[in-house]
Amino acid sequence: MRRRIKSVFIVLGFVIIAGSATFLLQKIRSTFNDQNAIDELLTHNVVPNTEFVKFGNYTIHTKYIGDLSLPKVLFIHGSPGYWFDFKKIFTDVELRKQFCLISYDRPGYSKTSVPAMTSLSNQARVAAKVMEHYTQKHEKIIVLGHSFGGAVLEQVLIDYPDKIKHAIYVAPCLSPEYQKAKWYNVLAAGGIPQRILPHELKNSNKEMMALSECLIKNEPRISAIDVPTTYIQGKKDVLVPFKTLDYYQNYQSNINSILLDDLDHFIPWSRPDLIIESIKNVNQ
Repeated sequence: MRRRIKSVFIVLGFVIIAGSATFLLQKIRSTFNDQNAIDELLTHNVVPNTEFVKFGNYTIHTKYIGDLSLPKVLFIHGSPGYWFDFKKIFTDVELRKQFCLISYDRPGYSKTSVPAMTSLSNQARVAAKVMEHYTQKHEKIIVLGHSFGGAVLEQVLIDYPDKIKHAIYVAPCLSPEYQKAKWYNVLAAGGIPQRILPHELKNSNKEMMALSECLIKNEPRISAIDVPTTYIQGKKDVLVPFKTLDYYQNYQSNINSILLDDLDHFIPWSRPDLIIESIKNVNQ
């Protein structure tokens, strides 16, 4: 009887969480959709240019801001997420004078037609295709990954290190222990949730279910990474434990870490200045 009651409460809890997440996502869609983001950037005299990069039979939706002859920065968003998650960074005038800023919708999101991918290796292939599209043969660029995008960045560093000048992790999902699938991920993986959740949340859940296993496979290769790296994290991060930094430093010491007491997970929105300064410092 107790087990049955407990199961009922778990299901009810998930329904409430799923309903809240769906409502929040719908609000984000209506407030921060692609066109609204462009319109907002235009008010800051920021003009995003659109290009669709071929990936097999699919296309990757990309945006670039600024002069393509300048040093480049590629931004990789989290899960779920969109290219414009970094719009507060794109509005910095001095940054745009120094760099060409490139962002894209990862597989399974917005206008990218590539289906959702659970493999970090495949995610890295998509990122590499974007880099290849925007760079010359031996050109290296700065790559920044936020949250799940940090896990993608780690894979890019492992698989395509020759393409990267400097890596910037922002509240990254790097620890297999801390990124194990939660009970709500398991519930969302089948049954009724699969019929009621928006596709972005379904795709996000697929990514999170497979993440820990992918990160475990990467562990033997992390220490070989020799690309200079900046790591930004906050102790108020409730989604990615700040002890992820300790985990990563067990394998990789070639990093400059920024760990702040009052910083949350949503750094591209709450403290874009930290990211902007980190990018500028690479040139200096």
